[in-house]
Amino acid sequence: MQVPGSYGNFVKMQSAVSATADGTSLACFDVSFGYFNFATMQVTGITTATITFEANIDGTNWVAILVKNLNTGVEATTTTANGLFRVQCTGLMNIRARISSWSSGATTVTGIATS
Repeated sequence: MQVPGSYGNFVKMQSAVSATADGTSLACFDVSFGYFNFATMQVTGITTATITFEANIDGTNWVAILVKNLNTGVEATTTTANGLFRVQCTGLMNIRARISSWSSGATTVTGIATS
């Protein structure tokens, strides 16, 4: 069910990737709408890989950010496991889920920014 007045930005950030990769960023700002409040990302297909969650406000310089694992409640800048992860994204321009190390597996990361 969609919340009245809500709007979301849905992006396939990594699609069955079998290598290190920056991926596609998830915009936390929309010119027509403004800033989204939260971004939620679902990681699947990890076998032996590390995802580093990063953001920027200038469109160029990426900085690691804390995301919350919605299963465990633990906050971290990386994950080596499948799961759902959330971050407050108000004030950020872009978020990415960079595959910073990879040995095996085909990792997919799907993200949505919501108001």
